[in-house]
Amino acid sequence: MTVPESTTDVVVIGAGPSGLMAALWLARCGVKARIIDTRATKVFRGHADGMQTGTLDIFDSFGIGEDLYENAAQAVEMTFWAGGKDLPLKRVARFPKWYPELGQYRLIHTSQGNTERALLDGIKAFNGPEVERGVTAAAIDIDESKIGDAQALPIKLTVRHLTEEELAASSKNDTVPQPGDFNYNPADEPYLKRKASGKEGTTEVIHAKFVIGTDGSRSWTRNALGFEFLGDDTGDESVAGILDCVATSNFPDFHIQTMIAKDGHGCGFVPRENGLTRIAAPVANRADATPESIINSLKEIISPYEINVTMIDWYGVFGTRHRVSSSSSKHSRVFLAGDALHVHSPRAGIGMNFSIQDSYNLGWKIAHVVKEISPLHILKTYDEERGLTTKQLIAFDKALSEQAPLGGNFSVKGTRQGLQDGLPFTSTTAIEYEGGPFVAKGGNSITSKQHLAPGIIVGRRIPSQTVEKHANGEPHEFGKSFPSDGRYRIVIFAGDVSRPEQLRRVERLSQVLELPEAFLRRFDGQGIAPQDVFETLVLHTASRDEVEIADLPAFLFKNADPVNQVFVDNNDSRTWTLSEAYSKYGISRDRGCLVLVRPDRYTMYIGELEDATELIKLMSSVLI
Repeated sequence: MTVPESTTDVVVIGAGPSGLMAALWLARCGVKARIIDTRATKVFRGHADGMQTGTLDIFDSFGIGEDLYENAAQAVEMTFWAGGKDLPLKRVARFPKWYPELGQYRLIHTSQGNTERALLDGIKAFNGPEVERGVTAAAIDIDESKIGDAQALPIKLTVRHLTEEELAASSKNDTVPQPGDFNYNPADEPYLKRKASGKEGTTEVIHAKFVIGTDGSRSWTRNALGFEFLGDDTGDESVAGILDCVATSNFPDFHIQTMIAKDGHGCGFVPRENGLTRIAAPVANRADATPESIINSLKEIISPYEINVTMIDWYGVFGTRHRVSSSSSKHSRVFLAGDALHVHSPRAGIGMNFSIQDSYNLGWKIAHVVKEISPLHILKTYDEERGLTTKQLIAFDKALSEQAPLGGNFSVKGTRQGLQDGLPFTSTTAIEYEGGPFVAKGGNSITSKQHLAPGIIVGRRIPSQTVEKHANGEPHEFGKSFPSDGRYRIVIFAGDVSRPEQLRRVERLSQVLELPEAFLRRFDGQGIAPQDVFETLVLHTASRDEVEIADLPAFLFKNADPVNQVFVDNNDSRTWTLSEAYSKYGISRDRGCLVLVRPDRYTMYIGELEDATELIKLMSSVLI
């Protein structure tokens, strides 16, 4: 019998949050892709529940997640309590879980199922692929003679479409919410069951350019590639149970994210969406991680306070694991992301966020290679950039695990200090990549002039500040001008263009960018419109009464809409301050500077307005 064969640009294996983010990027960029998953449905309850500031900012950049944010439980602050046999429980610390400098969004807690639904809805909005449920990968072969040709199909992925009986057997422990259930959400209707494909019970061979393995800590992809999962699970042999429930308690901080320690044992509360509370408490072993044992362990620690659990939605168990794949990719053709690449403990509530951001780093790069915007070698930057972040993630969690062991000797002071000091990192807003093709700093041949904009760190995501639209004076969050649409942004901080000499500097910059060898002209006549790869933004400090949009070089807005590209940071006509972007960014209001931002909104380069030739050289190294 002949095995049916098909082709696609990218196959994503695994439809958890990391895989869905990869599929979302590919859909947004118009890349042909398939996403397969062994499970019958998405997650509906429990699992990862923390959505950090940086991740919510990413969701916003795709235009998704508004409902997710509004219906979740916001974590404004965190408290710590301590006591012992001879000491009553007492609140010993409180600190904010968010402050404005981190970004627009506060940390929220909500079921992973709600996060997955937001991603699935986003993929659908961009006409992306539906998840092919009940499809399991069986074999992968890479034709090494073809890996140097970016447009070849060197990967042969054999998959098996499970029968309904096989799928039912593999999903017997999964529960799908029904109308009337506590956690039923009508918005989940499209995702409640597998859709018939007509391929059930068959084998298929898929020929692809790239494969992204986001298939969890027991990753089939990682094992098939022969990669080791290096690390250990034995740093702390004890385990803890987590339980999502409806409950009441006379504990004073029951409605605040709280950690409590008594006689060296720690537990905690996390307020959740729809009146749920997540509780975590140590248990003797995995076999003993029943709802009853988790609740009893918690009661023992918080005594003399009481808790009454009236409904259990979900429960699970976790230990202390720190493992990293021996490689994150093979031949820059097959990649690992999320738990397939790294695992750690859930103590800080950041695992899903870093998994999502693995794919956020990778997705646009693969899209640019597939669309023949960039050469194949740029994909090596995924290994470099996320490899560094993975090392930092594991080091952070190991340090936190030492302060908050599950079996005893829980240190309130050390845990609080680790979480408070680490907030910029755990919020993912301080993730910083080292110098490389997409980060012009360090030992690169082209190096940014960081001193021109100390508030915009090269290698970090550009922070948002309030500005005004030049056309109508409307207040505008500048971060909204950097949507995740696969385009680079050339940001001209034009300074005071009411001064003739400053306007001439901007005009000379435009003239250089107009040259045939400049990257803004690179795709003319090649089937790719330059405006589909680049967008120019201008933010000046002149009075809107002294400068018109028409005074700026027209080339900067060729085939675009300057109404949404020209902004001003000048409050002279207001009796109150609306914007102070130049001050927050540390940029000279007179001279300005030039900033290049990547499609994932990380800052790539900072220079003077006269440094356009450096900008051209830099972009030429990552474009075909």
